[in-house]
Amino acid sequence: MQDWCLVTDIDGTLIGEEASTRALRLVVLRERRALEARGCRLYWAIATGRRIDSTREVLLESGFSLEEFDAFVTSVGAELYLPGATAPCGTYAALLGASGFARDLVIEALAGLEFLRFQPEHEQLPYKVSYLVPDQPLYRERVHGALARLPFATETVFSHDEYLDVAPQGGGKGGAVAHLLDRFRLPAARLAAAGDSGNDTNMLDRDWPAIVVGNGSTQLAPLRARPTVYFAKAKHAAGVLEGLRAHGFLTTDSA
Repeated sequence: MQDWCLVTDIDGTLIGEEASTRALRLVVLRERRALEARGCRLYWAIATGRRIDSTREVLLESGFSLEEFDAFVTSVGAELYLPGATAPCGTYAALLGASGFARDLVIEALAGLEFLRFQPEHEQLPYKVSYLVPDQPLYRERVHGALARLPFATETVFSHDEYLDVAPQGGGKGGAVAHLLDRFRLPAARLAAAGDSGNDTNMLDRDWPAIVVGNGSTQLAPLRARPTVYFAKAKHAAGVLEGLRAHGFLTTDSA
């Protein structure tokens, strides 16, 4: 047995059907106990578009204990919280800051795009500028063209047919998860990430094994070309379990 890490999105992935959420939790905690008995560890991290307060609230409402998780990637990767912390991880924030990302310049670059509207103030963070936008190819092209003129690189996250988040290059959920790999000292092959929507793309389209649950967005369809991405038939948490079995991560579980 070896250490490994499970990273799950919340809405539509970890939660969405109560029975499968409970089943996944029991399997993961049983697997964790088995690994710990052999001197190994199973890390469990959350990667969500929610803010940290909303993340904690919904996990508690869904029957989890916050102590069951080793990290919380929140706001589509704009912040990373470690267990018990009241402030975002400074090391990760420093990495995002080193990119040269400047909110005011992003806003200035996109100011002329009449189809963009700001998301509410509570969604705006130092390393995330958030908009509402109709998801149309022409609009994506214009956003990318405007951002390409900035003196620093950015990542754009389109999701749920209406949201746009602009983050530093290396930000987004994928960048935060890569930081966790380094923090946990794991090779990419020992991490499994599961999601269902467009804002999960840059943590699923990576070198590590990934799972798209059965209710996944059509935005994720291009990932079928990647051999590391498993498309589950089961929905929500049942799809996560199906994917973990397919990738060979579970040793104590019987389907």
